[in-house]
Amino acid sequence: MGRVIVWRVTQSCNMKCKFCSYSTEVERVRSDADSTEAERMCTVLGEYRRQTEEEMLVSWIGGEPFLWKDIVPLSEKLHGYGIGVSATTNGLLFNKKELQKAVLDNFSELVFSLDGFNECDDAVRQYFGHFDTVSKNIKTLVEKRDDCMSDLKIKVNTILMRNNISQFEEFCEYLLWLGVDEVTFNQLGGFDRPEFFEANRLTEQQVEAFRNRLPLLKKIFAERGLIVHGSGKYLDRILKSSRNERNPVAECDTGSWFWFINESGFISPCSYTSYEYKFDIKGITCADDFARVEEYFRKCRSKQRSKWCDDCYCTQFYDKFE
Repeated sequence: MGRVIVWRVTQSCNMKCKFCSYSTEVERVRSDADSTEAERMCTVLGEYRRQTEEEMLVSWIGGEPFLWKDIVPLSEKLHGYGIGVSATTNGLLFNKKELQKAVLDNFSELVFSLDGFNECDDAVRQYFGHFDTVSKNIKTLVEKRDDCMSDLKIKVNTILMRNNISQFEEFCEYLLWLGVDEVTFNQLGGFDRPEFFEANRLTEQQVEAFRNRLPLLKKIFAERGLIVHGSGKYLDRILKSSRNERNPVAECDTGSWFWFINESGFISPCSYTSYEYKFDIKGITCADDFARVEEYFRKCRSKQRSKWCDDCYCTQFYDKFE
């Protein structure tokens, strides 16, 4: 397994989704990653890649990561080092030809956020036409990808909620028609916007039916060219959530191959522990420092266990991408 770094580079967004804490309707302080430190860190990642030849993927998230002014030049830099680049986007900006070209030239994957068909997606995102706009932008990018023979993988991540989970199979059919390569999903979470969660969370019966059906769906769609991700372990975690059951984890070892970096420049083993097990990127000056980070995480866990480890929600730990 290669090293995966998910880097939240901005808290700014251009949408007001009902389930998201970065919605424009939420009053909060918003910050961006420091340009100088981000560029320096990318140089160190390049050094690490050159010395170890380890496969690496840097995945930009936000907010809306394409609002961050440094995303294109730093993606070009990482690509030049042979590091894979990804981003998760709401897709609104992808009618711009220059952005389409930058992604086709430098990214190994692009993940569009789309939450079912228009009646659900447009409503929860409070943006009339989001579904149609993003569908059109995906279709255009697929056609340009095929024309220039780019290796870009085009993915969709969807939030499963009470009103859209029953349409998942039909939704996958639609994404296959669009030319999407892979599909991932998250359950609706309740930490960011609890006022939306209770009326829209998955029921135990919905999750059980989905869990029973998914293995066959994965097989059917894989034979037709669409990869649907989600391991049994991941589905078991979602089922526990629907039952309000906690899932404590003694040792995840996630930090050995997965890092989360937030906009303040803090590395942690997952997004939930950003301010408990934080390691400042300023402490990484060369490739040899990578091992120090993993040892630091181990010491943090042995000294004071994070509250999040008593009910873990880290999707990387549960093999979301299998």
